[in-house]
Amino acid sequence: MRENLKSADRFIRPASACAGLCAFARLTFFAAAILATLALTLPFASASPTSPEQQAPAVLSLEFDQADGILEIEWSGLIVAGVADELRASVAKYGTALKRVVLFLDSAGGQVDEGDRVIAVLNEIKQGHRLATVVPHGKLCASMCIPIFLQGDDRFAARASLWNFHEASQPLTNGEQRTDMTETWRLFRKYYGSTGVSTHWLKSIAPLIKGADLWQTGGDLIDAKTGIIMHALGDTVERATAPTTVETDQASDRESAAKEPPRSRSRKVRTRRL
Repeated sequence: MRENLKSADRFIRPASACAGLCAFARLTFFAAAILATLALTLPFASASPTSPEQQAPAVLSLEFDQADGILEIEWSGLIVAGVADELRASVAKYGTALKRVVLFLDSAGGQVDEGDRVIAVLNEIKQGHRLATVVPHGKLCASMCIPIFLQGDDRFAARASLWNFHEASQPLTNGEQRTDMTETWRLFRKYYGSTGVSTHWLKSIAPLIKGADLWQTGGDLIDAKTGIIMHALGDTVERATAPTTVETDQASDRESAAKEPPRSRSRKVRTRRL
């Protein structure tokens, strides 16, 4: 999937003086190219929901394509203290070689204050680079993860992705949490309404999330025209089949050589648990 994101994204130039119809045309082509190439290539993943209690703290995995200047960040886990600083440092080290950032999300949410800091970092990134956010099928974006997803200039998600909405909560001195609809609407206005999410839809879910979790699929959000997901990723994939014959060592060597990336491509992968 990520290879196809890159191959389609290279047709879009970084944000520049070109605006208006030219920018719209580039964005339309970008979305169409990704949807066409990803429709049958997304790997299948389990769609079992993950609660915040079940998920581990955030892990950021990085891959940088030097030829295209694209940095991919895979975020898996909770939003915890320190992840914003790690994100800023991860992006800063690539300097002028960086052209675009693609953020893959799989998170049950976490700390609102740290989520605010993450969003501030993403806004810094967007000042000089185009940002795409992605939730593949079978992956989760819940609670504070959703405002982070909404920061993407281009927002991609599968119809079989999972989403969870609930009231914001405030910690009490006894360690318990108190739900707060006033804080919920502050977040709605600040992060949802400002990114094109339907106010009518937000009002419709407000009574549903009082003291409860509202689970939605990416398909639900697309069909309801919520404005959260800009571009739908396909959920149909070709199944891998086992080879019917045993390959010779020579054939295996040829296949391995064919799969090697071009020499112009440079990868750097880094994983850190916060």
